[in-house]
Amino acid sequence: MFDKLPPEMQGAALAVFVAVLRVIYDKEETKPLRVILEAAICGGLSVTASAGIQALGLNPDWAIFAGGAIGYFGSTTVRAVSIKFVSTRIDK
Repeated sequence: MFDKLPPEMQGAALAVFVAVLRVIYDKEETKPLRVILEAAICGGLSVTASAGIQALGLNPDWAIFAGGAIGYFGSTTVRAVSIKFVSTRIDK
């Protein structure tokens, strides 16, 4: 079923699915709104990462990996790593 979708959408779906499971498993804040918002943010980040993967000329299947990783690490971790990466680039 999912193999008919383009890799970008597979990655986004995987990010949403893994994010939902991670938030519920962490048991820190399992309110339905929190779960939905985290999953939506991770799905959006995955689509954004897919655009970057295409812009870099990489194999589109990397989007699936990126989606799984984003869903697993979560939006907070992705944001922290992104800020640190950008900060080091700006300082140079």
